Amino acid sequence: MKKTRLAALAAATVMAATAAGALAGCGGDSAHTISVMLLCNSRENKAYTDYFKDLEKELADEGLNYSINFVYQKSADYYGALDAAINRNNIPDIFYVRPNELIKYKDHIVSLQSFADEQDFVDLSGIQKAALDMYRYNPTTGELGNEADDLYAFPKDLSTQQLGYNKTFLERYRAEFAAAKIDLPWEGRFAPDAEEKGTYTWDEFIQICQMIHDSKETSQIQYATDVPAIEVIVKSFGGELIDLSNGKENGTIPDLKTGALKQAIDVEAKLIAAGAYHGEDGYAAFTGNKMGFYSLVGSWEIAEHNDYAKQQNYEWGVMPWPTKDGSLNWQGAITSAGFVVSKNCVEDTANPEKAEIAKRIAINGLTSKSQNYFVRTAQISLPLETAKEADYRDPANDNIYSPSTRGVFLDVVTGANGFRPAKYNTYNDLWLQELESELTLMWNSKTPTTYFNDASLDTLREKMQKQYDEYKNR
Repeated sequence: MKKTRLAALAAATVMAATAAGALAGCGGDSAHTISVMLLCNSRENKAYTDYFKDLEKELADEGLNYSINFVYQKSADYYGALDAAINRNNIPDIFYVRPNELIKYKDHIVSLQSFADEQDFVDLSGIQKAALDMYRYNPTTGELGNEADDLYAFPKDLSTQQLGYNKTFLERYRAEFAAAKIDLPWEGRFAPDAEEKGTYTWDEFIQICQMIHDSKETSQIQYATDVPAIEVIVKSFGGELIDLSNGKENGTIPDLKTGALKQAIDVEAKLIAAGAYHGEDGYAAFTGNKMGFYSLVGSWEIAEHNDYAKQQNYEWGVMPWPTKDGSLNWQGAITSAGFVVSKNCVEDTANPEKAEIAKRIAINGLTSKSQNYFVRTAQISLPLETAKEADYRDPANDNIYSPSTRGVFLDVVTGANGFRPAKYNTYNDLWLQELESELTLMWNSKTPTTYFNDASLDTLREKMQKQYDEYKNR
């Protein structure tokens, strides 16, 4: 849809309003309404409220009389609220999905490809390719991430979970780090100007757990068994969580008794034995300045952590995940949140122009103005515009995040160290939850070396394979 077409829509809107005296939209007597539901925290709610108010004004300046009814849901409530709206056939015109959720909601959203091809609001060639590819979907094959397939969402951001560290807390152990000849996570190999950059090996990280645990505190490092954490370990040992090389229709869960997955399980066991801590209050411990590391940090959480750091008077940062050999060879799966347009919106016969306006609102998050706004209000750590990469490595442009923190994310999202291609996004994560549940039991058992045996690993693999096959072949 070229801007000239928007002008035609604006003219049609004015003509209809003149003829009828007012527009009969669901938002009132004088404007049509576009409903938007997003997953937000309270900080993001404020930012998006202002963002959509400004966008309403922009539309009005173009002669488009539309109000944007923005509703936010907290993380724990979002998908329940979305599914309830779908069951009531009251689906928001625009809502958030993550890439692997395109399949779950495929019957309720529409392709945005023709709009993307015709619009001239955003030069999509200047947007990070990985961000767009994550939302490419083929409804016939069920595949994600193939460049030739249609876009079903416009990304707001692109990020990855990395390892957060509490600098103030770890300074207490400077002598111990020095004695062990291990860099603190902001010095040596981690420094922005380091000649040879790197990260911890898993052996070093396990040693750090032991070193801190045996020192001044009792539980200082939370190492969660969430999907990014286990995946990073597996990949750093040269493996994959699922083998998709044997065909497009089915993936194979690798043998858990050998290879990279077994090495990953062994690393998790060693972390437990070294005194690593895992519990629901890990987040509170880290933000309460009582923990050294936390395996949580994505771009969507940095703003909150900055707030906590000010409240609790500590410094913090982000570092690359450990790897088998300490090289920056693969630093995690990338993730994103994107705007989709509902099929109900497109099929609104009472207002056929509505879908075009909704698509315009959805793509607006990729404009340079919007990306700058999202960075300034701490909704994202990096803009998706490739032209901004150099700016975000320049200390002179530091406005919210330190250049070193931004650099950790930028190296991942631009593929400098490699990441999982979008086509390897899994169709759901029930099969991974089987592994996560078993690992959690291992954490809680406090006896990791005896928890798993060959029989239990075979049983676990069978359960994971069944979950994967049932969902993929449904």
